[in-house]
Amino acid sequence: MYQLPVRPFDKDIDLHRVKAFFAQMGGESRAFFNQGSWNENNTLAFFDDTKADEVKNTRYFMALDDNRMAGYIFLWDMHKSILWLGIAVAEDWKGKGLGRDLMAYAEDFAKSNGKGGILLTTSQANIRGLGLYIRVGYEYLGTHTSGEKLFLKRFDS
Repeated sequence: MYQLPVRPFDKDIDLHRVKAFFAQMGGESRAFFNQGSWNENNTLAFFDDTKADEVKNTRYFMALDDNRMAGYIFLWDMHKSILWLGIAVAEDWKGKGLGRDLMAYAEDFAKSNGKGGILLTTSQANIRGLGLYIRVGYEYLGTHTSGEKLFLKRFDS
């Protein structure tokens, strides 16, 4: 179904993959997804046992291209009926449909866990992301308090 295998992060073997993924990010990805290293720091908390409480309601998944992380998603607020989504794709995988596959994986996971939908925000300048979210059925709700565009995909009950 997906062009690359997608699986949950593994604390024992994935730290180097995650660090390499963030290191390869270009300027656009840093600006849209990792401004101030916020997402990188939150993702690395997954590997830090002292921060287990911070990530207990978050699930992380990666797409693997051979032995390298080509993209990832994270879903947080797992204890709520609507999950929040974060998504990033490696520079050399952009424009190849991996983002669409990761979105489908997130939706499959959320539905299989009885969730009612997924929320996400993105920069107003993220033209590629905006197009993807609309193409895969997300509804634009307006501007989030962060200043980013807010989208929701509701699942049929």
